[in-house]
Amino acid sequence: MVRFKKIFTFTLVVFFLAAVLHASDTLELDQILKKTGASFQWDPMRGVGKIYKNDQSYVLREDSRFLLINYQELRTIDPPTRSSGGDLSLSREDADFLLHRLGLLPDRSNQLFVSTIIIDAGHGGRDSGAIGRFSDEQGEAIEIMEKDLVLKVALDLAGLLKSSYKEKNIVLTRDRDEYLSLEERTEIANDIDLGEQEAMIFISIHANASLNSKAKGFEVWYLPPDYRRKLIDPETLDESAREVAPILNTMLEEEYTVESILLAKRILQGLEGRIGAEHENRGLKEETWFVVRNARMPSVLVEIGFVTHREEALKMRDPDHLKKIAEGIYNGVHDFVEHFEQPFSME
Repeated sequence: MVRFKKIFTFTLVVFFLAAVLHASDTLELDQILKKTGASFQWDPMRGVGKIYKNDQSYVLREDSRFLLINYQELRTIDPPTRSSGGDLSLSREDADFLLHRLGLLPDRSNQLFVSTIIIDAGHGGRDSGAIGRFSDEQGEAIEIMEKDLVLKVALDLAGLLKSSYKEKNIVLTRDRDEYLSLEERTEIANDIDLGEQEAMIFISIHANASLNSKAKGFEVWYLPPDYRRKLIDPETLDESAREVAPILNTMLEEEYTVESILLAKRILQGLEGRIGAEHENRGLKEETWFVVRNARMPSVLVEIGFVTHREEALKMRDPDHLKKIAEGIYNGVHDFVEHFEQPFSME
């Protein structure tokens, strides 16, 4: 589904609010609190109330013509009144003053949020992925398969995300040792229907290999910014909008690119913070990997380490070490989601 971020300026909010306020000469205090996120304390014995938010405070008295601002300044106001329902109300002018000083909360009715996180454990089943072969101290052969390492990380990561985000849809392309084609992996993600304000991210987890046995470290890949996918099918648009489909496709592609790079950076930082002392940080990379270029959403590919590097591969055999890798990816995803879901700021 095509998503467009709606930006609401302070002027538009004030214009709308002014139209509402003009419909009445007063505004209930409860509405002011809801629109600004301020709190209120009421002393029924003295008939005195305190509105406060952060380091601001406004003290008023029922039927009094004065508002005490931050315990330092007096402002003349129309005396607060009680509605027929018993709620305290302020004049339109005084309500405007408080709304401005306390700061309107953003309208989150159009706020995008990450509803779904896809975790793709690479390879599986008959596709073992990269294999590291070594001998232990007793001379016994050791075989370390990429498919096993990345599945453990994916399961740990899914557990962490489900614990933190009970309201989000955490989807594993595979949760066991089974084979899935590359097409099947991206179809799982692309077939998920999103609501108008919902977004989704795709994280594919792999382990690396090299003919150079000294190659080691973790890295995160994203799609090159100049790569173009068909994200919008003109046939799904109204006939009047089909002629601008290429423009819409470019706009959405650029949005996904920016979000993918940000997601990659946050995951790399998360891994650095969790395993950077033990593994080399190989940085961010660009490549048109199949699962990344065919996922119609912000997507990244994480390489957790080299199975062909003896020391690194033996570390990754340890389930506790793989859990640390999952925690690093989780920290990056969490930071990305928190940033993505920040409400629109009017500053």
